[in-house]
Amino acid sequence: MGFKFSDGKPYKVVAFCVTSFKDDDQVRILTKLCHDCEKNNVRIMIFTSVTDLHEGGVNDIGEAQIFFSFDVERFDAVIVMSETFKREDVLNNLVRRAIDSNVPVISVDREIDGCINIVFDYSGSFEKVVRHVVEFHKARTVNFIAGMRNNSFSDERIDCFKKVMEENGLEFDERRVLYGDFWANPTRAAVEEFISSGLSMPDAFICANDIMAIECMRVLKSHGYRIPEDIIVTGYDGVELEKFYSPRLTTSEFDIDALGEAIFCSIHDNTDGRKGCDKILISYRNRIGESCGCQKMSADNVEEKLMQVKLAIDQKEQFVKDMYNMIARLSGYPLMHYIFSSVPECVSPILLKEMWMCFNDAALDRNMDISFEFDRTAQDHSGYTEIMRVPAHVFGDKTQPEEDFEQRDMLPDIGRILDENLYIMFVPVHLQGVTMGYMANTFDIDCFKFGFYQTFILDFKNVIEMYVSRSATEQMYIRDMLTQIYNRHGFYRNIGEIMKRSRREEIPFTLISIDMDGLKQINDTYGHAEGDFALKKIAECMRTSTAMDEICSRFGGDEFVIAFCDSRGEERGNEIIEEMHDKLREFNSYSQKPYYVNMSVGMYSKVAEKSDTLDLYIKYADALMYANKRENKKREYSLKNDI
Repeated sequence: MGFKFSDGKPYKVVAFCVTSFKDDDQVRILTKLCHDCEKNNVRIMIFTSVTDLHEGGVNDIGEAQIFFSFDVERFDAVIVMSETFKREDVLNNLVRRAIDSNVPVISVDREIDGCINIVFDYSGSFEKVVRHVVEFHKARTVNFIAGMRNNSFSDERIDCFKKVMEENGLEFDERRVLYGDFWANPTRAAVEEFISSGLSMPDAFICANDIMAIECMRVLKSHGYRIPEDIIVTGYDGVELEKFYSPRLTTSEFDIDALGEAIFCSIHDNTDGRKGCDKILISYRNRIGESCGCQKMSADNVEEKLMQVKLAIDQKEQFVKDMYNMIARLSGYPLMHYIFSSVPECVSPILLKEMWMCFNDAALDRNMDISFEFDRTAQDHSGYTEIMRVPAHVFGDKTQPEEDFEQRDMLPDIGRILDENLYIMFVPVHLQGVTMGYMANTFDIDCFKFGFYQTFILDFKNVIEMYVSRSATEQMYIRDMLTQIYNRHGFYRNIGEIMKRSRREEIPFTLISIDMDGLKQINDTYGHAEGDFALKKIAECMRTSTAMDEICSRFGGDEFVIAFCDSRGEERGNEIIEEMHDKLREFNSYSQKPYYVNMSVGMYSKVAEKSDTLDLYIKYADALMYANKRENKKREYSLKNDI
């Protein structure tokens, strides 16, 4: 891959950074950009989180790492949905990295020095809503529901309200300004308090956003007031929820087409040697509805809407049940390998095209299991390793591991993926703030289930969390503490599945018995520390000579076992044995130890039959191993006599 992702490509590649990816506004903007990126010759790599980073706890620490995961200089531009970031340090770091790398930054919904700023004309568009109520509907007593106190967005809308009231000769009464904090529950409390205050009810409630307007209508209805016959209610920002409420709100929404055009124009104007505008203003469009009386309330398509909502709820409930069953099933699996192989059936309702689970090199061992040395309590363990591992690449109903790759590429074979896909999404994977890696996926924006995907991410992290917690305890019982491979208990716990596979698929089950030569002499002559060193060297050769589905175990003392199921049977076993001998010869040639580390080996391989027991394989492999040990001793004796 070249320095920039777009090097040698007929398209530009941009990073799109946003938090809380399933929120309605984020989905709406993402959908627009994904629809238009092909005709604009742009590929989008979406970096996002489940949360908006507001809480600032360990969970948000882990979520924030995705925005530190990529090299900004590899992109042609960086788009930042700035107002979605509730942690200023994360946003500032992201913007500063891009500016320092001379990469254009497009900040949406907030003005930031050094950026191309695309901002919304909140004041002008909100003023149109207020004028519609005051001047067209002639409302004279008007209540205003603001957001939070001392909030710039809220204060701007209060000022706009004041201005229109004064221009129309109407009194601005502070007692009629309520604060709903932009949320439903505070709005309910504020409206209830006003109703019980003894002040006369107004002709209209003008609300600073739709959520507060909908909650205001619900409270008024509960007290017997009719909307709009008794009281007019208006909102602002055009949220998706409004479509399912009756009466439909009179509100205002930003011009999504103008926003999309501004973003793509800014990309090309600032990456083709030209300098675009530093500030672009996006207008809102008023959407006149039923809550002010301009549109008649209609029951048209109510049945269809209810059916859509019911189907959506049923699908979500079924998916939640599926995820509950996934947690119960996967949490009991003995190895991460089995968990990863079960992912395709879990994610099929999300309608992904491809998905990659990318883990830090330090998080996984060579068998693609959680590394025994990984410290999940290390809260300073943040960021991503230079080399990433892919234990699961999901496509269709299949999953397979991929080759390790450099993290700066974000994915293995990133060039092909960008050629074949218009957009890719990256979300973080972490355990209580400790970075594990990230998930990446490609999808069709018109089919993708954002809510389902969020549910899967959270539940899959729970599966990993439970697996790691359980593994930490189990390691004490199934791992040999000296060599870090399985002990006898761990071997017996995992061998059953391998023998079952041999019977089921009728391919050989192979067991290699290994005995280290001369351990007692090393202990007696050079001390137990040297004996331990030699034992660890044997285990290291076993680990590095076997594959992820081949089990290595220390049975005790100087006895070791390797077991696997492979169609090549003895041929594969001989490969492992020869590779171990080569590694030991190489070690003995340079170690400068006063002793050699050697081993005796025996192997038994055949398709497991129903009546076969593991003891049978151990018996025959041990017999061959002891025969090899006798040969080794004879050879050693012969060499001594020759000397």
